Amino acid sequence: MTKTKKKKEDIKKKKEKLAKEKEEKEIKELIKSKKKFIVFFLVFISIFCISLVTKALQNDTLYTIKIGKLILNNGIDMMDHFSWHNLSYTYPHWLYDVFIYLIYCIDGFKSIYISTIIIYIILIASIFIVNIKINKNYTSSAVSAIVCSLALGGFATARAQLVSYIIFIWEVYYIESLLETGKKKYIVLLLLSSLLICNLHLAVWPFYFILFLPYIAEYITYKIFKKLKKDNKVSRYLENKFTISRTSNIKYLVLTMAISTLTGLLTPLGDTPYTYIYKTMIGNSQKYISEHMALTWIESPFVIIIAVETILLGILSKFKVSDVYMLSGLTLMAITSNRHLSFLALIGTLCLARVFTYFFERATLNIDNKVIKFTTKYSFMIPAIVLISILSITIYNKTNKNRDYLSKEFYPIEAVEYIKNNLDVDNIRLFNDYNFGSYLLFNDIKVFIDSRADLYTKPFSHLEYDIFDDYMYSPGNYPEKFEFYGITHVLIYKVSALNDALKNDDNYTVLYEDDNFVLYEKNA
Repeated sequence: MTKTKKKKEDIKKKKEKLAKEKEEKEIKELIKSKKKFIVFFLVFISIFCISLVTKALQNDTLYTIKIGKLILNNGIDMMDHFSWHNLSYTYPHWLYDVFIYLIYCIDGFKSIYISTIIIYIILIASIFIVNIKINKNYTSSAVSAIVCSLALGGFATARAQLVSYIIFIWEVYYIESLLETGKKKYIVLLLLSSLLICNLHLAVWPFYFILFLPYIAEYITYKIFKKLKKDNKVSRYLENKFTISRTSNIKYLVLTMAISTLTGLLTPLGDTPYTYIYKTMIGNSQKYISEHMALTWIESPFVIIIAVETILLGILSKFKVSDVYMLSGLTLMAITSNRHLSFLALIGTLCLARVFTYFFERATLNIDNKVIKFTTKYSFMIPAIVLISILSITIYNKTNKNRDYLSKEFYPIEAVEYIKNNLDVDNIRLFNDYNFGSYLLFNDIKVFIDSRADLYTKPFSHLEYDIFDDYMYSPGNYPEKFEFYGITHVLIYKVSALNDALKNDDNYTVLYEDDNFVLYEKNA
């Protein structure tokens, strides 16, 4: 070998070595930048989330605190202790009730407010992290998390649903990981998720099983398509437009779904996990509670964004078949009931992020790495954190700073003080409005009705008459119903049809009145 030839080879090897070292260096820098991006975004979105959590407590939180205390002191006896109807009670989120009461014991409503902020941050962070794990695209994951934080802002309150959302978002990751790897640890994690939901928020346990269905339907679609497959323009278009899972690990998913039905036995609630949803559906509370009613799209702009953007981007790029089934099913659920809107926003963001990723891949745009490199510069991160902090402080000052945990317009705070100081609360039969019943029982005043809506319907009360119906129709036939229940006192909103009737009834005397509430006593 001549010296010239050897020299050329040495130069070539040196260049290859330098190129390899440069590539390795760039990979290391990119990995470092990705880690920095995750930290930056989590700080960014956490600051934003603080401003989205409302300070005002919902009425459900009040009975949750009281039931948590009852459970710790007396255990679960499947009886209601807070209305004067002597009803049975199913304790559908007993574990969450205990958790919230323990939080309340730290520093009252303030600690519940802070815990809600923390849980909401964990939820949005989980959406971001799960998106990254599933879609491997940091930009689409960040965008989806921001959109979802806005869409779920109205659900950021101290209710069991907020914790169950976190479990559901990770459930999707466990399902997809099980299908991809077949590892048994994901079976265990899915079973634990089912067990947690059964004890934390029983009402949404059926949704745990619904999340399995799109993946099973995807596999069935694959088997059908494989049988009917022909090499023509239509089949080539479909292959180009849709990605479909061909994994044989579907058998583990079906097995896990079947075993999960047994986790309902691992609760202190007897057969309630298997009967609760059925009793709820046949009860009449569905007709009256707003979250059970049909969807009002105009009030849900960010959910519309999730649905429309996913469809448009999917048309431009491609869909995963399971996402098509998932979005279709969740949209149908949301149309039929407002409460399912949150599930569409929650799981829909995963579909949105995946379609974004497909769009970038099809357009051969290496946007993700460019975005990561740009956003992890201190010249971007510092101003971004400052701006989001200013925005969050502005929102907080406008919506929360001067706001009470309990509004005197919504809750009869002063009327309750009057009742406790002037009436024998153990020997009265009080008729009250639904929306503040939880505040009354929170103050140890037994109620006619409160926001545990299902408790007062026939399927749960096992009575021949329906308390919920009697409440809803009370303005029209109150003399008969009040006589039937032995009502001695009435506490209601001042602006109401029932008050219009009672103020002209000589059989009732006003004991207390303020700008928002009026308390009547039936004359002896």
